[in-house]
Amino acid sequence: MQTSSGGSAKRYPLTPGQASHHARSRSAPEVSTSLSVTYRIDGELDVERFIEALDSTVARHDCLRIGLSEEDGRPPVQWARPAPGRAALIRCQQVRSSSEEQFTRYAKLVHRSDLAEPWDLSAGYPFRFRLLRHSPGLHAFLASFSHVALDGRGTALVLRDLWHAFEYGPTGPGAETMAPAASFVEAAERGTAGPHEASGAFWDQRISEARQFAPRQFAPRPAELPGDDQPSYTAAHATVTGAERSELRAYAKSFRATEVQVAIAALANAVFAETAEDHLHVWLPVDARTFGESDTSGMFTVSLPVSLRRTDGIAEMIRQVRNEVMSVAAHRQVDHATASAVSESFRERDGVRGWMLSTGYFNNDQNPGEKSVRGIVARPNGYPADTRYSSRGAELKVLGSTESLRVTLALGSRFAADPAARRIFDSFAADLGGVRLTW
Repeated sequence: MQTSSGGSAKRYPLTPGQASHHARSRSAPEVSTSLSVTYRIDGELDVERFIEALDSTVARHDCLRIGLSEEDGRPPVQWARPAPGRAALIRCQQVRSSSEEQFTRYAKLVHRSDLAEPWDLSAGYPFRFRLLRHSPGLHAFLASFSHVALDGRGTALVLRDLWHAFEYGPTGPGAETMAPAASFVEAAERGTAGPHEASGAFWDQRISEARQFAPRQFAPRPAELPGDDQPSYTAAHATVTGAERSELRAYAKSFRATEVQVAIAALANAVFAETAEDHLHVWLPVDARTFGESDTSGMFTVSLPVSLRRTDGIAEMIRQVRNEVMSVAAHRQVDHATASAVSESFRERDGVRGWMLSTGYFNNDQNPGEKSVRGIVARPNGYPADTRYSSRGAELKVLGSTESLRVTLALGSRFAADPAARRIFDSFAADLGGVRLTW
């Protein structure tokens, strides 16, 4: 999927979140920075109509058409490409498979390959679309996006518009209810020009406070681990529904906190019990969109550290997490200099320790979910990609919806071995209201 460089097209700055992911992909190209979307489509799919809907969605969202360039050692810039032709938009394939199970294995295999392939946004678009056909009544839609172009909210907006265009057509009934898509590259330019003095002062203070606590080095250092390209990990999972979910919500509400904040506190409390550290930080992806950008797709999310000190118990830890997350969210709009200083300072501390803590949250209700439209049923996550964890510390993932909360806690090589892993999982589950973890 190759295309030309930007020529004379106007250049725009990257958002801090874009710059961070781009730098990470340059320094570690073997680490995937892709977002995954898959649908199992049952029923007689109008393929031509679906491709037209996809084409209009890409034309509508300029984040799906960005190109990147780095010139004369200056910071990378981006531009908006023209919409691609059909050949560059999607790969359609009739899969010769003897069974649905074989078709599913093939779909997962090619999707995994797409996700693992590095992105070169100087030459290609930030998406890879495939439509696989098993039979007239079964298709697989596989989408991979560069994280430099999209975050979770942006992906939800793109999917919303795709299914809207498929149902109504780009100009058909209902299309008039769609507001014109806001330009992501123009929003990135406005964000760079905005005032950031208050956020800069806040993060200068956080960096200064963190320096008061010297991190303890964990041996062996990551660079000294022979043959450790894929660090070992062990993961535990919980799906919280029904009465258990209601109890967890009430528990969080008693602290004026969210369920995610309680989960972060439970993780921090468990890790403090296994280390001699008195100060830790948990990396949290924060959506830096302004109120007026809530319907703008693109990559606005920036990873920021939530700084925590050792406390006497989980109640005090929850209150500390609640206050710190609110402070971080209030100062989420940072310029490139501040974002770089925060990343360098806190990731240097991670490097000394040899491990890190990170967490992520996504509200699944933002996504369109299952779609029954025009004779087909499109079910999301029909061909899920394998999940891999790379941290030697701990990674917490929380997927929320109206009905359920799915929690995954993965422990890297620093904590993965028993009995430490069991102690951490037990402590985490107890402090999260006694949820049942499986691992």
